[in-house]
Amino acid sequence: MKTQLLKYTLAIPTFILGIGTLTSCQDFLTEKTYDFVAEDDFYRNNVDLELAVNGAYEVLSQKMTYGHFMLVNDCDTDLSHIKGSGTGQAARDLGHYNVYAAHTWLEESWGLFYTGIDRVNRIMSNKDKVEQPDEASQKTFKRLVAEARLLRGLCYFDLVRMWGDVPMKLTPSSKTDNFLIPRTNREEVYTQIVEDMEAAIQDLPWHDEVTYVGRPSKGAAMGLLARAYLYRAGYSLHQDGKMKRPDNYKEYYKKVKEICAEIINANHHSLNQSYERVFRNVCEYILEPNEVMYEAQFYNPTGGTEHTGKIGSYNSPEIDRNSSYGLGNSFIKTSHIFYNYFEEGDKRLPTAIATYRIDKNDKVIEVPLNTSYNWAPGKWPRHWVAGTPKDLENTDVNFILLRYSDILLMYVEAVNEYDGQLDALAIECLNQIRRRAHEANPKTPNSELDFTMNDFPSQQSVRDYLYIERARELCFEGFRRFDLIRWNLLGSTIADFAVKFKNAVSDGTLKSYVWAAGDRYQAGKHELYPIPTYEIRETKGVVTQNPNY
Repeated sequence: MKTQLLKYTLAIPTFILGIGTLTSCQDFLTEKTYDFVAEDDFYRNNVDLELAVNGAYEVLSQKMTYGHFMLVNDCDTDLSHIKGSGTGQAARDLGHYNVYAAHTWLEESWGLFYTGIDRVNRIMSNKDKVEQPDEASQKTFKRLVAEARLLRGLCYFDLVRMWGDVPMKLTPSSKTDNFLIPRTNREEVYTQIVEDMEAAIQDLPWHDEVTYVGRPSKGAAMGLLARAYLYRAGYSLHQDGKMKRPDNYKEYYKKVKEICAEIINANHHSLNQSYERVFRNVCEYILEPNEVMYEAQFYNPTGGTEHTGKIGSYNSPEIDRNSSYGLGNSFIKTSHIFYNYFEEGDKRLPTAIATYRIDKNDKVIEVPLNTSYNWAPGKWPRHWVAGTPKDLENTDVNFILLRYSDILLMYVEAVNEYDGQLDALAIECLNQIRRRAHEANPKTPNSELDFTMNDFPSQQSVRDYLYIERARELCFEGFRRFDLIRWNLLGSTIADFAVKFKNAVSDGTLKSYVWAAGDRYQAGKHELYPIPTYEIRETKGVVTQNPNY
């Protein structure tokens, strides 16, 4: 069942945008219009408030946020790369570390995240106008405000992890504002992210306490807060060109540990027993908040470009455009090198990596090992996507923002980093994921599969395992490059992979192919994106550029 949240938003796009960008429609029209509503006449009740909140969340359904941009953002690493070795094309430039300040995708993404923030700022500025005649109305009001604050925290989090220090504004914009706002230290931005997400947690219900589906839940907000603390504890590139983490980073790991333990012990979420079914559900538009705790949602009734994504096409195995399934554009690729990360008997592998393509007659054809650079993510194959294709490339498949398995892995990492060793709950977290990977019941002890404390004799042994296991469990879901950055391992991982790839070409395992990232990646630069050129120009240099751009 596809959620109704975005459907309601799409019915009124101009209406909502009008609220977000105009102070009065009288400057434009003297007759009554159905496209815009004066801000003073809005926010009368929870119906209006919900429309405004839906309109704010609409930014997540854009291609240059989670519909397309975030797919490319996770390339090139040891897990995935953008097809083709050349440059001069938007996705290849972004993926192959040929990125520049005038890149149009970066400009649009930056603008969309700030659009979402401004829409929430407007909600926060007007929320006290909303009538709350009874206790039920008050509860709904609090939930909707909580949803808005969660979105603002998420937008600032995405900005910080991609651009570092960014301008922070908490009031709605108007044409009389001073927009020459300098960059705010990321620690201050993180403090605001935490404040917003903590406030959201207070008034959001658990997913299984309500009858509706698709809206943010308490578990989702807690998980996203834990993720924000995890990144805050990690390394990031600073203006002096050095990778650093805060002096008090262990305090943030402690927060991750506490939040994830609370989610786990609350028993509102669990793993789906089938790894494959997790992704089939997403492709079949089935919301399953037990494991998939929150999704960025897409829907367009005609399959047009607005509010649709490339998930299930761009990150699908190659499928001929004349097949019955629609086009598997397959622009994101992997290789046998990542394939070999999986242990024998790991049943996640056929779901994670597609070693095949599908021709125009819907026939499955294996792609040989010597061209494994054309293997692809297998989690969202176009032939799993439900319904008759409305468009060759665009789909309504949601972007997974948070899975319960990530909660389990975050807990393990936080315990290891804060305490220096694992505890019994951390071992159980690893075992639940491992059991599921071997198609055993995640919650039933299994002597043939289960780890014990003796399997992790040191803090580094846990780190080494998580380096591989987060790749296996969460591959192609938007985490690998960010994980490598916060671990300060992006440069070494790219260098190591480049050697392995070149050796595979040299010894004949692979046909001739250039893995472009190995030649283009520059440490002290590519851990962040450049601030868009127009932002620096329009602020007259008040907003400064990131290192080495």
